[in-house]
Amino acid sequence: MQIVTLKKNTLIRHFIFLLILAIGFGTVVISQNAHTETAEVKLYYVDAQMLRLIPVKTQIPQMSTQKMAQRIADELVEGCDDNPKIRRIIPNVKHGIKVKVLDRIAYVDIKQELVDKHPDGRDLELLTVYSIVNSLTGLDGVVNVRFTIDGKRQKDFKGYIDMRETFIPDYFI
Repeated sequence: MQIVTLKKNTLIRHFIFLLILAIGFGTVVISQNAHTETAEVKLYYVDAQMLRLIPVKTQIPQMSTQKMAQRIADELVEGCDDNPKIRRIIPNVKHGIKVKVLDRIAYVDIKQELVDKHPDGRDLELLTVYSIVNSLTGLDGVVNVRFTIDGKRQKDFKGYIDMRETFIPDYFI
């Protein structure tokens, strides 16, 4: 009788040990699966000679199209200063670009402060506009881009490109 009780107690202890072990591993597995999914996007930056756009692949968290579009705009404003093959063209102005996506169109509102700090020149203006357009239209759900400056449709950015147009990507710039 005493041997049966001893075996029962040993079995119960092993069962509890295995249960605790299983719960511990279960927690580890659950936390490993909790990682955020990412999406690969292309951000178009200006090359070091400031002559053309270069696509740079990067990973951003998988979110709604709206949030991903804003994240892309923030990344473009933040720049990629650690890469010697590209240069910053969009001035680093906090919250300088706001993006709203509606009916497959990205509505991009640029702060006047960012426009004022932007370098002059037709080619630089063209590179900036298409850096934004090409990057945003790479997202599923964005086909065109429209711009406003401080919430208003403007005739031009800094005197060269008609900003009243609806833009489509141009990967040859």
